[in-house]
Amino acid sequence: MNLESYRYERLTSSNLNQLVGLYKACFGINTNISFLRKKYDTIRFGAEYIGYFAKHNQTNEVAGYYGVFPILASYETKSLLIAQSGDTMTHPKHQGKGLFTVLAKLTYELAINSGIEFVFGFPNKNSYPGFIKKLNWKHLTDINNYSIKGSLIPFDKLAKKIPLFEQAYKLFIKTTLKKYTINKTFENSLSKQNTKYGFIIHDEKFYNYKTYFGFYILEIEKIKCIVKIDGRFWIGDIEHCHENSFFSVVDRLILIAKKLGCSSVQFSLFNDSPFDILIKKKYKEISKNPIGHLNLSNNFSPNLFAYQAVDFDTY
Repeated sequence: MNLESYRYERLTSSNLNQLVGLYKACFGINTNISFLRKKYDTIRFGAEYIGYFAKHNQTNEVAGYYGVFPILASYETKSLLIAQSGDTMTHPKHQGKGLFTVLAKLTYELAINSGIEFVFGFPNKNSYPGFIKKLNWKHLTDINNYSIKGSLIPFDKLAKKIPLFEQAYKLFIKTTLKKYTINKTFENSLSKQNTKYGFIIHDEKFYNYKTYFGFYILEIEKIKCIVKIDGRFWIGDIEHCHENSFFSVVDRLILIAKKLGCSSVQFSLFNDSPFDILIKKKYKEISKNPIGHLNLSNNFSPNLFAYQAVDFDTY
């Protein structure tokens, strides 16, 4: 590893635009600075721009980035600052040089100095070995994914492929959901379920922050829920309710998804959380996302925290 060929710079508001090209090179995703400014606007939680770039000295090319997204959580009525690992990227030209590990360690040092208690994340199969073997992450448990069949004609998937259709489809969604859409928020359902777990605080600050992707808060039979439509009808959380009400809301959401032409309805639920236990009664899980963490302070145990789909940085 010739790491002397690189220099390392902290992410700032001034160099945030350098992520645009890296997104394209690593993921093939066209993004823009407006989206990135919203996604990285975490100062409302207590810290911002917790991440580092690697730049190639000879070409000045952005070679990689590692960062985390600060967020507020609650445990036994105590509020604490934690962070989700996200947007881990190494340019294809610079892979295999050890940049992932160097950038992560620089970021964790910055996170500690910023008062972040621990880092958590949902690594995919490609990044999982690096987090576990090179960064000493612990595999906590899993997020269980459930996919329920929706419409036979997948308008949601067509919209992602056909730009001209996408705008018309978004208007169709907004119009169809208008009678269910409300301008109200609701607490994380885990906060009402008498579990042993801590959880991310879902308050006005949280919902205002999460608008970088776009979502709908719906009220179905007096129960609030949050949904995102991105090639699937993805349910982020449902307000705390009892079993009969839960399945009544789920059935209504499936009907709405079919009306919208969504190919599937997806739940992503913390393993053995109350809603996960309920959904297992009717549906089989199709996949899992590992939940990992790295404790930075030893003040709180990351093992004692649970997550919702809406907590993902991709939601």
